[in-house]
Amino acid sequence: MTKKMVWGLALLAVACHQDRGPLATRSGSEIEAVVQGRPFDHTFIVPNKTSDTLVVKQVIASSGMITHADSVVPPRSEGRFTVRFDKTPYLGVISEAIRVEFAGNVPPQRVRVLKRIVAPVEVAPQSQFYFFTAKGEPAERELTIINHLERSLKILSVASSDPAFRPTLATLESGRRYQLRVTLDTTTAVGRHEGTIRLTTDVPAYANLTVAAQAFVKDVVNASIDELNYSRVLADALDREALGQRTVLVRKYRGTDFQVVRAVTDIPFLAVRIEPQKVGESYLVHVRIQRDRAPKGRFTGALRIETNDPTTRELKLPIHGEIL
Repeated sequence: MTKKMVWGLALLAVACHQDRGPLATRSGSEIEAVVQGRPFDHTFIVPNKTSDTLVVKQVIASSGMITHADSVVPPRSEGRFTVRFDKTPYLGVISEAIRVEFAGNVPPQRVRVLKRIVAPVEVAPQSQFYFFTAKGEPAERELTIINHLERSLKILSVASSDPAFRPTLATLESGRRYQLRVTLDTTTAVGRHEGTIRLTTDVPAYANLTVAAQAFVKDVVNASIDELNYSRVLADALDREALGQRTVLVRKYRGTDFQVVRAVTDIPFLAVRIEPQKVGESYLVHVRIQRDRAPKGRFTGALRIETNDPTTRELKLPIHGEIL
């Protein structure tokens, strides 16, 4: 065979469960969803755009079993191949390799099969509720409960282990799809909060379902980090920004005229620079070790950030590290 062959492999099925947002590949195709614990077949084609007949020598799969393989691919036609995968015990995206080898000097073709394994009772588009918000601000998240079982599933009750998370349930499609909405209590204190949303159903094998909920609540005026930790750094490496500098984002949630008016530290060899990030809302405070002034050894201190906000006039962040 003297002609150069150009191959196009149609690897990915585009049918994705309509209840869940598609997971796209780099080429823009969607990854097909497969239910956990069920075997599935995947068929792909190899186009032959040349004037020569291709003879298939063997098809090798990293896992799974080849159930169909065309032995020859006539000129300007397509070869069809099918691989069966046994029950998949885990969730997430699987990636399986298949190698198609041909007789003669034709180079082998490598095919990658991608599938998205979902639970028989799926929580989509993610498995948990996450809240990142400021104190007193209303926040709400929604997830969809999707029943992939052959029988219908009815959700009998829903409850939360933490009163900060307030769940409500709505039926989208009886026995098949439910909308689970969680509202974060606006009185929730600053800090990290964790809870569990518990659902009971009329299916014995899935009588109790749980969905984790996490909330990270900050003050309306807050800093992106709680401390400036320089860890242990070599004196000769202090001119490298990643080692010798720490940056704090200071932000007022929904601010319009917020300002950082001053930032100082009680460590003499630290230089502080304030940089507006988003007008009226946020600032960057850069704190850098001055190499020519910094002695070796451990150091501790604090960064004081003054603002024009009447409720939070000052933020104080501890500083620590060691210069070797």
